[in-house]
Amino acid sequence: MIQPAHRMTDAHLQLAVVHLNDVCVAVQEGMDRFLATAALDRMAGAEATFSWLRKRGVRICLLSDYDESQTLLLLKRLGWTVGEAGTVQQFVPRQQELDNPVLQAHALAGLTKGRLSITAVDTPELLRHSNAARVHFNLAICNGRSPYHALATAPHHAMLDNLRQLPDFLVRHLPEPARPTQRLYLPRPLYTA
Repeated sequence: MIQPAHRMTDAHLQLAVVHLNDVCVAVQEGMDRFLATAALDRMAGAEATFSWLRKRGVRICLLSDYDESQTLLLLKRLGWTVGEAGTVQQFVPRQQELDNPVLQAHALAGLTKGRLSITAVDTPELLRHSNAARVHFNLAICNGRSPYHALATAPHHAMLDNLRQLPDFLVRHLPEPARPTQRLYLPRPLYTA
């Protein structure tokens, strides 16, 4: 879904690209054609992680395996909104059909430098796409969709158990934002002769 590009002020991170399917939500097996009634399993910490990122001025782009209407239906059922003030700012539908969905996410966000983004994905193919897009952190989410050894052999910077670990990882690995230094002015000492 195309949203207007909007630049963030953070010098190190402007976009988080996250795989919607199985990283954020799991759809009842065999019910992909019946999204309106399928049981949904929200992954722990996804909304809290998105909120944490948004407070820091980071846009969120979801990579969806579904088409646009199915993705919007799924997001509506989750209670998530799409837009500048929404839960997520944009999404890339039918990501598996694109040459590189991570580059598509960058284009939607108006990013020309991949190093201003991170990815949190759960398939070796998406890890390879993220590596080709030269993202700052290419994170493998070990949620069971892909075998551990398949993720471990794909290019990545780190492996996380779930999306809930993302804020802690970023706090430990991104430089602190530059803060203006404050000068402390002390009174001049009195000299007596």
